[in-house]
Amino acid sequence: MAAELTELRLPSFKSVRDTRIPISPLTLIVGRNGSGKSNILDGLAVLAALAQGGDLRDALDGGRDGPVVRGGSEGCAPLGEDSFKIGCTAVDGDLVVNLDVEIQTAPSLQISSERLWARRTAGVRKGEALDYLKTEPASAYSADIVARWENSKRGLNPPVTFRATQLLTSQVPIRVPATSQAGRKVHDAAALVLAAISGIFILDPIPHQMREYVPERDSRLRRNAENLSATLARLLKEDELRQTLLSMTQSLSEAQVSNLASVTSELGDVMVTIEEQIGGARRPVPARLMSDGTLRFLAIAAAMLDVPEEGEGPFSEAGRVLVVEELENGLHPSQAALLLDRLKSSAKERGVRTVATTHSPAILDALSGSDHSSVVVASRDGEGWSRVTRLVDFPDYFEVVGRASLGSTATTDKLRPGKVDQDKVERTLASIFGD
Repeated sequence: MAAELTELRLPSFKSVRDTRIPISPLTLIVGRNGSGKSNILDGLAVLAALAQGGDLRDALDGGRDGPVVRGGSEGCAPLGEDSFKIGCTAVDGDLVVNLDVEIQTAPSLQISSERLWARRTAGVRKGEALDYLKTEPASAYSADIVARWENSKRGLNPPVTFRATQLLTSQVPIRVPATSQAGRKVHDAAALVLAAISGIFILDPIPHQMREYVPERDSRLRRNAENLSATLARLLKEDELRQTLLSMTQSLSEAQVSNLASVTSELGDVMVTIEEQIGGARRPVPARLMSDGTLRFLAIAAAMLDVPEEGEGPFSEAGRVLVVEELENGLHPSQAALLLDRLKSSAKERGVRTVATTHSPAILDALSGSDHSSVVVASRDGEGWSRVTRLVDFPDYFEVVGRASLGSTATTDKLRPGKVDQDKVERTLASIFGD
């Protein structure tokens, strides 16, 4: 089985407090502007950056495109605070492993606590926490931090010194000895979590950057999709993927699309083209002439199909988690159901799950009842913190879905957790079942 990320936890991150977000085949985050939807996606971006195992400053604030989240590492801490907490759960078959991390942003950027753990599945202590790796109290000014690893022996677990400036879990292969079965279990737990969060792919396509020729070898899709043409040129070489891409484009385009291809410049660079029926003839339309919506859709399609090659190790087959802000951007409302169907089928066929924010009533109206458990609603509480509630956990869920469509409910700003009118519930039950 593949390593899967099944939950994101944000105990204290930006505006978000005490929040758990289940990662389903299709997870939609809805809510008003300023409710914290984008901050939740930023949490996934931070996990993906930490998975690389590099220096925290480089991971969160560096890179060719600048900080991985708005405000960089300092912006991850809630206003007025100098640390943030983030966590996740990863699953592979019967193995379920949790990672919880606290990162201080001042006086220096470093790990202040980290815990890699699971629940015991057998024995007299079944259900209790098993800490594969847990830090000792840290010094705010030291570049090192001590953690103890589970060696399955009596007494205190042995201490190991780690660098506090990078994720400890990523250092397990070189810090924790794998000469015993217990040590190998720690390695496996760390590998599972790293594989799961490495599968997070943040897609933030910028259409005007997709219109140029791209070196053909630059074919692994990047966050802004500026190398879309090279990615599609590679995917189109596989007959099955070519047919899938063509079918998706035909179903989501008003134009009469007959083919997808690419053209190559004298320098060996490539540009994707769509062959359309125009004026009674088939004519190739290059990326530089495509609409923003078409380019954005092609970027989403490429991200769904461009699953990384398998690597080495027991958890190399990590499922991709595609993260997209404002899924409906550039999409006509009539095409919402088609896109949702494609995303759900991609989860079944290719193990690519999607986490996306949306403001679109059409997207919400295209959901089936079985999809409702994957809809989470972001809102601000009385103290200004962002909270997330699953739609099906609304106290008045059945009233919400019964009075109008989800789309119209969102449009009238009524898609938010409320309190149950107990008298009304009792009157309704009485009308159905009698006194």
